[in-house]
Amino acid sequence: MTVETISGQLCKGTLEAVDSDGSLLGKGGEGGEGFEGVNIEQVLSISTNRKSSPPTGAVKLRLVDGGLLFVDDPKVDGETITFAKTASGLDSISMQAVRAMVFRESNLIREAVAQPATDQDTVIVTKGTSVARVSGVLESLNPEKLMLNFKGKSRPIKTEKLAAVVIADLGLSPPQGSMATVATIDGSMIRGVLTSYDQNSISLLLTGRQTVTIPVHQFVRIDIDSDSIAYLSSLEPVEVRQRPQFTVARQWQRNRSVEGNPIRLLVGKDSAGSDGSLTTDGLAQVQTFENGIGTSSFSRIVFENTKDFSRFLATVGIDAETEGHGDCEMRVEGDGITLWSQRVRGSDVAVQIDVDISGISQIALVVDPGEQFDLADHADWARARFLKTE
Repeated sequence: MTVETISGQLCKGTLEAVDSDGSLLGKGGEGGEGFEGVNIEQVLSISTNRKSSPPTGAVKLRLVDGGLLFVDDPKVDGETITFAKTASGLDSISMQAVRAMVFRESNLIREAVAQPATDQDTVIVTKGTSVARVSGVLESLNPEKLMLNFKGKSRPIKTEKLAAVVIADLGLSPPQGSMATVATIDGSMIRGVLTSYDQNSISLLLTGRQTVTIPVHQFVRIDIDSDSIAYLSSLEPVEVRQRPQFTVARQWQRNRSVEGNPIRLLVGKDSAGSDGSLTTDGLAQVQTFENGIGTSSFSRIVFENTKDFSRFLATVGIDAETEGHGDCEMRVEGDGITLWSQRVRGSDVAVQIDVDISGISQIALVVDPGEQFDLADHADWARARFLKTE
């Protein structure tokens, strides 16, 4: 495993446990230096050489804490959602931890998930070529039908018509402690407070006081929040402007490409690397990133630097889903001044950037179209994050 600290130090070895005081316990492997003297509070990420492979056709459970579960055959009975056991070892989750069940993705559904009602559940159903919303209280769900209490009366909706079910926002407080996001081999990303790590399992506490336990051999990566770092995919932008010219309007995505797929960037062209997160296709090396922002040109997404962060870091480029197409200019602006810019093409290797944002109050991520207009400009700001260096 590789542990990356907030300061950028890389420690390699076998991580066996996290002690009660937060110390990492383990030993260095061949060429590794182990984790002596490293505390979990210093850790930015823990990564393995495993790969994630999201299933096709699965239902997406969007979680209150910002996580995502891919599941099959979800059922609702009372306050629990049960489903076929996932590769990450889960077979149920509390309704209180779930924001939505998404059967089909669309911009309308993303907007509904982002702005849930506070008093009723929202069922979005397909109606010919359009969709319709129905509000009420979700009573149950099985493979044949969903039962919704609508104006005091139980009404059935065929499961085959479901596009999404958005659960009412109960306003529950998140668990106390540093949040972590665990990415698993089935493409799921589970977010909560890291309560334990040992040779067998990882435990997270989610909103609703549910503890989720993930087998160690099923996780791909752990990203840990810190007061010294903030991932932009976890923040709310203060301004979003998107103005496509020749393509269909698509909303920017958290932790996904603009097409809704895992973020994948070309990171090398020569030969396969030893890092298991790289997959080799001919001479191209493509890395999957569990965290980041996916957008297209033209776009401008502005975030506030409210905690006096001093650096902005990211790995940027055009997503591999374009198969080498795309041509745009990616730019970082601070209070209206260009701090970094570069023209990128779909055939280019991704660029790691580190931008000084000391004393700057607003950071804008801008993507302008290049010579190919906005065609295939699936721009990714992978692992985009603010960092405090002092």
